[in-house]
Amino acid sequence: MRCATRCLILAAGVLAVMQSSDAASSGSKRVRCEQPSGYRVVDCRLGKHGTPDLSRRGWRARHGSEVTISKRIDSLAPNPAADGAARWPLVDSLGQQHASLEIVRGRFGLLTLGGTRYRAGVVNVRGRGCAADFRQQRRFTLVQIIARSAPASGTQGFLDIAAVDASTPAGRAARAAFRRQRGTGCGPKGPERGRLRPLPNPRVGAVAHARLSSGKLNTVTEYDAKPLFGNIVYFSSNTTSVFVGGIARGMVRVGTPAAKVDEITRCDPNSDGTLTWRYWSIRTANPRRPRMYGWIPAPCPARSRRPA
Repeated sequence: MRCATRCLILAAGVLAVMQSSDAASSGSKRVRCEQPSGYRVVDCRLGKHGTPDLSRRGWRARHGSEVTISKRIDSLAPNPAADGAARWPLVDSLGQQHASLEIVRGRFGLLTLGGTRYRAGVVNVRGRGCAADFRQQRRFTLVQIIARSAPASGTQGFLDIAAVDASTPAGRAARAAFRRQRGTGCGPKGPERGRLRPLPNPRVGAVAHARLSSGKLNTVTEYDAKPLFGNIVYFSSNTTSVFVGGIARGMVRVGTPAAKVDEITRCDPNSDGTLTWRYWSIRTANPRRPRMYGWIPAPCPARSRRPA
């Protein structure tokens, strides 16, 4: 069977399942999955074994909602667990703390587990993500902390929505956006096709780039493990048509037991021919959600590269 025919059959089957599992979603549509050619970006592509990967536009068309939000906040509420200080833990998808976010003399500070503090210039509420604990997924928002002096310019993590200061207009707007946003949750399930092993460090920062909408190449070092922040690695539920890599929906530490489920067999059209993605089943030790699923980048081997 030719690959093109096989891909269309897989796409039809996968999308039929996606549509039947979310029939209550208003305005949902079928999204055509097709193989990118050269550096042409599509709204839905399939992994080697049929795992769908939607763009933001594809997600909106399919689910009738935005895959992510971005609401900048300018303050934190007092934390009763920190004796009223405006200091809150950042946790990963397994509920393990990997940093703290605080207000110091009216400015955001990003505090590592080792006690190093970096000034954070921007903190964005990004909406709901993928966590092993359903309560965490409902109550905690993903946040992006941009700290230019920190390695990889900061980090992301889950923050209790109670930390977002409701006494400020920005805080109220962020809380309201979080309540409205359904989020992506975790990626679709799939059979494990690789052996169970410790999750590796992607190590793409030194060899890969992402292509911005202007055509400029941008670093992807943020997708490598972050030694100062618990050695976490981001995973995504969608990666295509995202100009600086995937949209992080969760994070776990290097060494977490995981097995490969699927992979993109060509280089990412958003990259300069050096980046690709693998789809992982990540073990949680939580019987209610024993596995989380998501895409993690990897260097694209030369044999998989296609001319632009």
